[in-house]
Amino acid sequence: MSLASLKRAAKQHGVHSLLAKPESNPKVAKNMKSGVMTFPLHLAPAELSGFNVCPKSTAGCRAGCLHTAGNPLYMDGKTKARIARTVLYFTNRGLFLNLLRAEIDAGIRKAHRANMAPAFRLNATSDIPWERVAFPITAGGGGVVDYITRNGGEVYDYTKRANRVPPAGYHLTFSLAENNDSDAAQWLAGGGNVAVVFDTKKGQPLPPEFMGHPVIDGDLSDYRPNDPSPCIVGLRAKGDAIGDTTSGFVRGGVV
Repeated sequence: MSLASLKRAAKQHGVHSLLAKPESNPKVAKNMKSGVMTFPLHLAPAELSGFNVCPKSTAGCRAGCLHTAGNPLYMDGKTKARIARTVLYFTNRGLFLNLLRAEIDAGIRKAHRANMAPAFRLNATSDIPWERVAFPITAGGGGVVDYITRNGGEVYDYTKRANRVPPAGYHLTFSLAENNDSDAAQWLAGGGNVAVVFDTKKGQPLPPEFMGHPVIDGDLSDYRPNDPSPCIVGLRAKGDAIGDTTSGFVRGGVV
C-alpha cells in the first residue's frame, strides 16, 4: 500500500501520522545544525492510553514526563493524538507497522534531499524494545531497527530497562530515576551513558561531575550517538518536572 492509502486507513483510527516532523520539537530541531534530521515517534507514556509502554516507569518520571513539556495550549490535542497512536500499536499492529515503514522511507528520502543524515527516535515518550519488533510480511518483514540501519539511518533512544541489548546502529542512553541507581552504575561500568535530570535552571551550568563521571550538556542537542562514553548526560528539568523536590527523580546536582 502507498503512504497515502496507509494514512487514509490510519485516519479511521484517529491517527494522522506516526513520526513527528524534525522541526516540530525545538531540541530535536537542534540536531539539524550538525547535519542530522531526527524523526521522533511520540506515544502516550506509561499507561495513559490503557496500554503500558513504560514498564519501568516510576512515580517521579511519570509525574515529570517529557509528555508534559511544550506549550500547554496544545496539550489536549497532543495527548489525544498520542493515545490514538498507542492504541493503534496494540490493537492493529499490522497497520501501525506498515505505516511506520512507509513513514521511515519518506523520512530517509527527506533527509537525503536535504543532504542530512536520517535518524529516528522511536521512544520519544515510551520505552518499547524496538530491537525485538519486526515488520509484518506485508511490510517486507525484518526487524524495524535493522531495516533503518540497513537503509543508512540511525536509531537512538533513552531507556530505563537495564537488560536491553541493542543491535549495532541502535544507541541507548540509560535514564536515571529515583530507584535505579544501581542499574545506572552498572550501565556506566559497562561503558554506557546515563541521562540525569537536574534541577539546574535554564541558562545555568550543570554540575561538572555526577556518580564519578563527567557531565555533558544534553540540552545542547537531542542526538545522543555522538556523545563520549561513559558519561552523564545532564538534562534540565522541563514541564511538570520543574519544581520537583520530593520524588527523587530530579537530582540536585550533588557530586
